[in-house]
Amino acid sequence: MDTLSQNTHLLTLKTLLMATAVAARLFLAPHSASATDVLLVKDADIKPYRDAIQAFKETCDCSVRELDLSDMGALEQAVKARPGAIVSVGAQAFRKIKQIRHVPLIYMMVMPSETADGLGENVSGVSMDIAPAKYLTTMTELFPGAKRIGLLFNSENTGRFVREASAAAREKGISLITKTVRDPRDAPALLDELRDKVDLLWMLPDAALMNSETIDHLLLFSFQNSVPVFTFSKKFTEMGACAALTITPDGMGKQAGEMVRSLSQGTKGPLRAYASPPHLIVNTKVSVKLGVRINDELVQHAEKVE
Repeated sequence: MDTLSQNTHLLTLKTLLMATAVAARLFLAPHSASATDVLLVKDADIKPYRDAIQAFKETCDCSVRELDLSDMGALEQAVKARPGAIVSVGAQAFRKIKQIRHVPLIYMMVMPSETADGLGENVSGVSMDIAPAKYLTTMTELFPGAKRIGLLFNSENTGRFVREASAAAREKGISLITKTVRDPRDAPALLDELRDKVDLLWMLPDAALMNSETIDHLLLFSFQNSVPVFTFSKKFTEMGACAALTITPDGMGKQAGEMVRSLSQGTKGPLRAYASPPHLIVNTKVSVKLGVRINDELVQHAEKVE
C-alpha cells in the first residue's frame, strides 16, 4: 500500500472511531429529563388542565406522552419504562405518583396543601400559591391606607404560607393579624375579634375555609365594616370581594415546562416555585360601595368586574 493510501486508510479509521465514541456517549448518558422523554399524567380533561398542558408542551423542549389517570395499565407500563421525567397535572395524579423516587417528578395544578410536607428530593413543581411578599406588595399598593391586614387560616393547610407571609409583613412594616381556625364553625366569632382592628381582610385558598357559609361571613363582615376583601379568585370578586390576585393555568404550564428544561440541562433539583406572573382583578363597584381609597393607576391596568 503506498503512503497516500495508508494515510487515507488511517484517516477513515480515526473518523469511524470518533463517531463510535460519540454514539456511545449519547446512548450511555445518565438517564435524566431529556428532550424526548416526558410522561404527563392528568386526572381530568378540563379546560384549565388543557391550557396548562398546551403551555407546558410549548415550553419544555420535550416530547410528551400524555396519559389519563384512569388508564392505570398504560400508566404502570409507562412508569416501568423509566421516562426522563413524570409531570402530574391535578391533585389526584400527584397523589398517585409522588411516591416514585427513581425519576424526576414535576407537579402543577395541585392545591398547596397537597405539597406542604414530605416531598422527595426528586420532586419539583409550581405552587398554586402566589408568593406572600407579592400579595402584600399588591394589596398595600392597591389600597394605600391598608396598614393592618387580617386573615383566617387553618395551620395544617396554610400554616407554612402564613409564617412566610408574617415574616414578609414584618419586613414591609405591615401589621398582619392572624386567627387560627380549627373548626369552620368558629369563623364568625373569630371575624368578630377583628372588628375595628383591620383595614383589609385577606382570603387565602385554604380548603378548611372554602365553604359557602364561611365565605358568606367574610363578605358580610366586609360590607358591615367597610373592610375590603382581597382574595385569590375571580369568582369571589364577582361575589363581592374587592380585588383578587390570580394565577393562570397557561402561566403555570410554562413554569413547569421551564423546570423540565432546566433539569434536562443539568440543573440540580428540586426546583419549586410560586406561581407567576399573577393577574390583578378589581371589582370597582364594590370599592365604591365600601368607600375605600384605591390606587386608580393600578386599577387602569387590572381586569375589572362588577
